[in-house]
Amino acid sequence: MKRGIIFLLSIAFVLSLLSFPAFAGKGVIKIGMIGPMSGPCAFQGSSMKKAAEMAVDEINKKGGILGKKIKLIIEDDESTPVKAVNAAQKLVTKDQVLAVVGHYNSSCTLASMEVTQRNKVPHLCPISVAAAITGQGYKYIFRNCATNPMQVGQLADYVTQNMGKKGKENRVAIIYEQTDYGKGIMEVFKKKVSAVPGWKVVAIEVYKPGDTDMIAQLTKIKATKPDFMLVGGNMTEVAQIVRQAKEIGLKTQLLALGGVSTDKFVKLAGKENIEGMVNTSYFETTSKNPLAQKFVKNYRARYHSDPDMFAAAIYEAFYILDYAIKKTGVKYKSIKKWRKALRDVLANIKDLPGVQGPTTFGPNGQADKKVYIVRWENGKRVIIYPKGS
Repeated sequence: MKRGIIFLLSIAFVLSLLSFPAFAGKGVIKIGMIGPMSGPCAFQGSSMKKAAEMAVDEINKKGGILGKKIKLIIEDDESTPVKAVNAAQKLVTKDQVLAVVGHYNSSCTLASMEVTQRNKVPHLCPISVAAAITGQGYKYIFRNCATNPMQVGQLADYVTQNMGKKGKENRVAIIYEQTDYGKGIMEVFKKKVSAVPGWKVVAIEVYKPGDTDMIAQLTKIKATKPDFMLVGGNMTEVAQIVRQAKEIGLKTQLLALGGVSTDKFVKLAGKENIEGMVNTSYFETTSKNPLAQKFVKNYRARYHSDPDMFAAAIYEAFYILDYAIKKTGVKYKSIKKWRKALRDVLANIKDLPGVQGPTTFGPNGQADKKVYIVRWENGKRVIIYPKGS
């Protein structure tokens, strides 16, 4: 009888070890990050990787979290939803990470969050902007950046309130990429601008991601004589559109969104072609936020270059996790219980300071983040809103 009981207890012990292999007795807390380490968005992925490694090194040098060092596991999604799902599945089941950070592309986040939600793993989304990410009622997704509608709405408000011709008609053109992301930009901007007296959308054109010749669309836009033209898409195509607009003599006030707020955009578009262009930005190295200033200083010392908005968002996400994991207060032996405790702390974060400003997560996991409005002057971005930032 005793032998039978001992045998059963031994089996139970072995099974418990198999249930939480990455967790008990290892002395580390595993956090996964997924992004485009290769593929068409590898530039953004490189920024994500640098910021994640920097944040983890800083936290570990201070003793880690609850006496455990962070082990960072980075997976490549190549900007494809299928590989995003595979990466998330590996992290949450095989690697048994406590939390996941990622992605860059909204399509990848929308795909992988099905995995993290199903497995009840806290998932921080620092960069992807599609509204649907925090619009489905999922309890394990948290986003520390403005959604696409939020940033587009803030840009539309600034432009109509501060840049129009008073007492005259203000004509607006929109050219956007043929994706859910691009369509969302067009729809929100069109709705916001059209609701303002004296403002009229006179042209809407579309292009496919990867297109290199948008002359035909731009020629149609030129014929409508717009005062403003919003370009909604990824950095490479936006740069091409800006160049080609200049080539055909399309003179208009250029507008864009946060994805172009990088030094690489200057090289792609040409400094002379973006002079005076106005766009949103999630982060600026000239910010007067003390945490941002410290981050910029340390990033420059480590990498000998300036951090971009992608780096800032990822860096902030890891410090949100640092705070939240500490607040759980216990070194859980069950990863399921620790994930649940971490999720509950994240859901109740209020006004947590960060490099992008304070973070408060709403009931849907969305942070009420503001964006900067910047203008390009001599190849540099100058913050024009909020004033004094």
